[in-house]
This record gives sequence, C-alpha cells and structure tokens, in this order.
Amino acid sequence: MWYSCVSPGVMKVYCSADGDNLRFNWTSDLNTLPQLENGTSTVILNKDHHGNVTCHVENHVSHHHNTTELHPCPGTGGPFLLG
Repeated sequence: MWYSCVSPGVMKVYCSADGDNLRFNWTSDLNTLPQLENGTSTVILNKDHHGNVTCHVENHVSHHHNTTELHPCPGTGGPFLLG
C-alpha cells in the first residue's frame, strides 16, 4: 500500500494484491470511502483527508486488509512508499 501526491490538493492511494477476481473496498477512521469504478485498487482523496485509511481486498480464496496513516503532502509530488 502506498500513496502519492498527484497535485497540490489531491492524493492517490494505491493497494496492491495478487490473485484472481479481486474485490477492493476502502474505509477510513471516519467513514467509508467512495469506491471507484469496479472497486479498483486506487482511491483519490483531497488534501484535507488525514488519518488512517484501510484497503480491504478479497476473493473466493481469502481476504486481507492493510491500514496506513496518511500524512499531508509536502508541497509537490513524489511517491511515498508504505509498508
């Protein structure tokens, strides 16, 4: 899971998983985040979104989730890799 600052006011959060027929869902500390088309592995957030974001992924074999804390983007761009 990682995120990048794509413009001064926008963050893009990515969730990576291997497997077939994956279904993604996103949640945060405060609410359920809107899913993008087909429940994709990416969500776009505005710069005011801080705190924990969780990516939930599942298929017919298993399920997993990963949570990361978002920090304000420092000025301009660059990916921030998270464990």
